[in-house]
Amino acid sequence: MSSAPSLMWVVLIICFGATVSFAQEQAVGSNNKLEDQVKQVEHDWLAADAKGDAASLRRIISDDFIGSSFDGGLLNKEDIIPQGTGPGGFTGATPGETYVRVFGNIGVLMGVINTAGPQAKQIRVTLVCQKRPQGWQMIAAQLTH
Repeated sequence: MSSAPSLMWVVLIICFGATVSFAQEQAVGSNNKLEDQVKQVEHDWLAADAKGDAASLRRIISDDFIGSSFDGGLLNKEDIIPQGTGPGGFTGATPGETYVRVFGNIGVLMGVINTAGPQAKQIRVTLVCQKRPQGWQMIAAQLTH
């Protein structure tokens, strides 16, 4: 009869180990999901810019946004939302190789945007996004040729 308590301990240890392993997988999966959410901000931004969708851009870009232009000047939210009904400057652009790191409610995306057209080129991009009550928003950006 002494083997029954030993067997119970073995079963408990196996269950505990499985629970810890499952929890670790869930934590890793959650982190990847957050990285995907930050990548989606870039996709949504480029798509809205290409369509000239100012309403979506106003949702994606935070009111306190600050950025750096190609010539080193400072940009605010209104500087990067296309005026009028036409598309913005990233029509046809697609994200290239991208790396994302998430630190709490802040995500940093570094990568490449591939422009379209006869003089297609790559633009290096750094985006800083913050998860806010209304969802992820771009709070800072730097673009470099």
